[in-house]
Amino acid sequence: MKELVINSTTQHTLLLFVPLIIAAILRLSKIRGSSIIGGVLGGIILGPAMFGALAPEYWEGVFQGGVQEHQLVDQLEQQQKVDLESAKKIGASDVVIMQLLANQQYELAQAITTWETAQWKDQRTLRDYVLVLILIVLFSGSIRRTVDAKSNTATSMTVGIWAALIPGGLIAVASHYWWETDIAGSIAIGACLGAGPWTFTRWEQQAADDSEVGGAALMIRCGWVAWIAASIAAFYSAWTVQGAMTLVWLLPLLLLPICWMMPKRNYPWLRWFSDYAAIPSIAATAMVLIHPLHALSVWPIVLVVLISSDGRWLGGMIGLLILGGRTSVNAMRITMPLVDAGASQLCMAAMLFGVGVMSEELTLAAILGAIFIELTAPTRRKFATSIGEEKLFHRD
Repeated sequence: MKELVINSTTQHTLLLFVPLIIAAILRLSKIRGSSIIGGVLGGIILGPAMFGALAPEYWEGVFQGGVQEHQLVDQLEQQQKVDLESAKKIGASDVVIMQLLANQQYELAQAITTWETAQWKDQRTLRDYVLVLILIVLFSGSIRRTVDAKSNTATSMTVGIWAALIPGGLIAVASHYWWETDIAGSIAIGACLGAGPWTFTRWEQQAADDSEVGGAALMIRCGWVAWIAASIAAFYSAWTVQGAMTLVWLLPLLLLPICWMMPKRNYPWLRWFSDYAAIPSIAATAMVLIHPLHALSVWPIVLVVLISSDGRWLGGMIGLLILGGRTSVNAMRITMPLVDAGASQLCMAAMLFGVGVMSEELTLAAILGAIFIELTAPTRRKFATSIGEEKLFHRD
């Protein structure tokens, strides 16, 4: 127990301060998306690619876990080699050798399963840590919203579901049929890309309100609906793997709707910690177990990055245009805020990877997609402004 406390304290300290420092340096360098990018870089530094390569045993003890079981697997492999060589030296028949190999393979598989189980148990401190941080981020974003979410329920339901269905459905189908991901993993990556935003920046609120009266209120409700739809998909995928423990590991998904009912509050210290400490640490915690070179898969990254932004936007526009009463230009501008779901996508990916539903390849792609959303915010802002100016020009 004492060793567990020491390791968890070490890992939490490293995961909090290393990405925080890197994110601060990037922010001083005026690099957009510094929080998520700093967290990813911090996770790579603390992960198997760097820290794990320089001090593999220490890294394994702090982050990966299952150290003793790993040693037993290594010892078993060495012993099996010796036994096999001895059997060949004494002239054992081919039948005996084949039976020995079969027995060794079975024993090794059992030992590896025990090792993986030990890793899962030891990584509980990482899962608990990231859950607490995600709760803080979700709570902070919900209570500091700058718009009251009062709008037509039918409209927000329709648009929100489409905004989640288009990106989530596209990537889930692609993942299952193109990359042969299992059903749970495909639904999980779909949940990441379907998750909607729960708060807007001021320019996004202004763009939506300029499109129509109460546009920001409508879009925030649509974002909430998209988040709920993605949460249902996330629960289903995680339940197939973890069963009833899903209620624990995905607890933030249950608590966020409660946060939406709370009155607006402005706590500067909470906002600072959420944006500059919690988000980088969430990204680092997700990346600390991923080797970026081993998990690098080009087509999943390309498709996830594209769908992360354009998919939400397209889904929102389809939902509005189906209902009618709005021009395509209005639909394009008012749904622009639905794209700003980088934090949502990061939090969902971190949780689903932590519970063992998503692969390293898809988790890396989802995180890179969240970075892309953050980096393209200025482009979206310029586009929304140009649409607004064109709309005024046609009016005149």
